Amino acid sequence: MCKILVTGAGGFLGAVLVPQLLTDGHTVTAVDTYWFGDTLADHPRLDIHRADMRTMDLGLLTDVDVVIALAAISNDPAGQLDPVWTIEVNQRATIRLAEAARAAGVRRFVHASSCSVYGSNDTMPLTEDAPLGPLTIYAGTKVSTETALRNLETSLFRTVSLRKATLFGVSPRMRLDLAVNTMTHHAMARGRIAVDGDGRQWRPFLHVADAATAYRLCVETPDELLPDGAVFNVVGENLAICELAALVAVEFPAAVVTSGTERVDARSYRVDGARFAALTGFRPAHTVADGIREVRAALEAMDPDDWEHPRHHTVTMIDRVRKLPAIDGGAPVRWKPLPFAVPTIGREEENEVLAVLRSGWLTTGPRTKQFEAMCADYLGVEHAVATNSGTGALHLALAAAGIGPGDEVITTPITWPATANVIHHVGATTVFADVEPDTLNIDPAAVKAAITARTKAVMPVHMAGQPCDMDAIGTLAADHGLIVIEDAAHAFGAHWGEKMIGQTSTMAAFSFYATKNLTTGEGGLLVIDDDELAERARVLSLHGISKDAWRRYAPGGAVHWELIEPGFKYNMPDLAAAIGIHQLPRLEEFIATRTRHADLYDRLLADVPGIGLPTRRVGVRHTHHLYVIALDQDRLVIDRDRFIEALRAEGIGVGVHFISLHLQPYHLDRGMDPDMLPAARDASARIVSLPLYPAMTENDVRDVADAVRKVASAHQR
Repeated sequence: MCKILVTGAGGFLGAVLVPQLLTDGHTVTAVDTYWFGDTLADHPRLDIHRADMRTMDLGLLTDVDVVIALAAISNDPAGQLDPVWTIEVNQRATIRLAEAARAAGVRRFVHASSCSVYGSNDTMPLTEDAPLGPLTIYAGTKVSTETALRNLETSLFRTVSLRKATLFGVSPRMRLDLAVNTMTHHAMARGRIAVDGDGRQWRPFLHVADAATAYRLCVETPDELLPDGAVFNVVGENLAICELAALVAVEFPAAVVTSGTERVDARSYRVDGARFAALTGFRPAHTVADGIREVRAALEAMDPDDWEHPRHHTVTMIDRVRKLPAIDGGAPVRWKPLPFAVPTIGREEENEVLAVLRSGWLTTGPRTKQFEAMCADYLGVEHAVATNSGTGALHLALAAAGIGPGDEVITTPITWPATANVIHHVGATTVFADVEPDTLNIDPAAVKAAITARTKAVMPVHMAGQPCDMDAIGTLAADHGLIVIEDAAHAFGAHWGEKMIGQTSTMAAFSFYATKNLTTGEGGLLVIDDDELAERARVLSLHGISKDAWRRYAPGGAVHWELIEPGFKYNMPDLAAAIGIHQLPRLEEFIATRTRHADLYDRLLADVPGIGLPTRRVGVRHTHHLYVIALDQDRLVIDRDRFIEALRAEGIGVGVHFISLHLQPYHLDRGMDPDMLPAARDASARIVSLPLYPAMTENDVRDVADAVRKVASAHQR
């Protein structure tokens, strides 16, 4: 007896085959999504796994002798609903399963193919050697999978593809959308038997129980009898559709036969099953007439109200599963999850890092200096200090400016904690000013209202890569004698009017974290328009000493150094700079791709009820580091966190940028009132960041938009 893994085990054929395999004494692992119901009864040798074959645990193949791959988006109409899904299930996932089965030592792989591979060729009964002419996505996937399986075959891994005729009959997973079953159902329910066109199209038919017998014979047939890459037709009888209608009319003489419908099926083929019969002794035990009577009896035993239930109609059920959110049991938009962010790293970066490793100089050195010079040139600034993080750059800026205890720094609450943390680290007081509800950037009016005699600096954050109103902020700073330090973590390459961000204030800090538009893995940059501040920041970046390691240990370097003032360990090493050196020349390309993706999101999501799109200022260059949507809670019955869970269930990685800092425990414990900043408070419960990065394809963007639409549409008030 064998250990057999069956995919599609709960389907029309699987629900008949699995009990027969158990009766034969085999042990069965039954894999299926069971969207159409739990069709298999418990059995001591049956192990049921509820899974999609695209994501099933391949560890289930351990010690398996035979795989019977029935799982498919089955029949031609269902396959047309979502071609990408059909190809992924019927072809790619089946091939991946076969590859894993061969690696696991499985000895035989039996694939459920279809006679539909012949397309339209009814001149004579077709043998397995006849030309193939698939007319549908479904049939095309079967041809491609047959070819791949033949290429995988070895003497220890034998493959068999059974080209089944159109099935009919009764199964625990009843189907009323197969030709024989459909005509019987319609004759009984509607008193009408509809024939497409003139009904002369040929079709081979096979009772589901006879199909199960054919698969059992594939399990039992010795290897030496199987031809290499075996492909067999399996058929009960060939009938023209008009002949089928006549047989149904015999059972239902009162039913009216109609023909010449607008829908004309181009498929027409007669099939010869002699080769399989000769090899295995297969003989069908059921005629089409038997099946008509059998289906009639099954329908009579059912509640007529149940005849139209989606579980009996594959296209209807598959369409429902596609539209139902995955979190509620539907099929996800993506079975291979799309990460929220992925850096674009090329061969140049890899080679440069390797060169650094081989050079013997890993810390701050010539490549860091080169990267600083490249950044200064790109931004059009005089001074650029490379750091080990954007946080370090912000901290250096505050420290170099002499901001400390007793001083206040105004910043936005919609930001990463680092923005406010560094204010705390220098001993100053963080003062939050509310944000503009549409851009989520700091509101200049709120900044003005927050200025006191103790205010020393304003720290705007260019949210998502869109510049704040730097004219208004600059005017306020000039009027009140304040320094502006920009948190430009998202905005490397952004413009305010004609000026690059970095030219618009005294100091600006950038981040080169792994998810940023330009990455060094970890890293940052502080740009400064003042010579004295620049020198102090550079000294503070490395302990406060007068010479870095390169100037101490390089040929001709000075051995001695001096401690100028206590500093920090914020220097960027050459290992990080090696990545940045090759990222920077590609930045314009990266930003252009992000912009195209953001534009596509705008178009695809514009009409989704309950979804607010990000606002873009005119006259600025947005770097599109993030794409942040906002949920309209008056239109949706789902909150933001559940919305995120639902998108992740669809295979979409998402984030939240950000939950306002004034709502975080640290600040609440120090007297912050959630209602003090209403725009930030409200946004914190509504915003969701969608994936946006150059490595995404247009199809990836469309998948994300489809998932957002699907979840939002399913949760309208």
